[in-house]
Amino acid sequence: MVHEGNEYYFKGMDKEKIYYYSIEAVNENGVSEKTSVQKVN
Repeated sequence: MVHEGNEYYFKGMDKEKIYYYSIEAVNENGVSEKTSVQKVN
């Protein structure tokens, strides 16, 4: 979760693996819909 910023750097990933992610925003107005799943390799 990222508070008060637009970026987050996570260095615990393995560059030899494939990852999938989706993002949803949360603020005082509620929770957004999740983005479509993205594949990163």
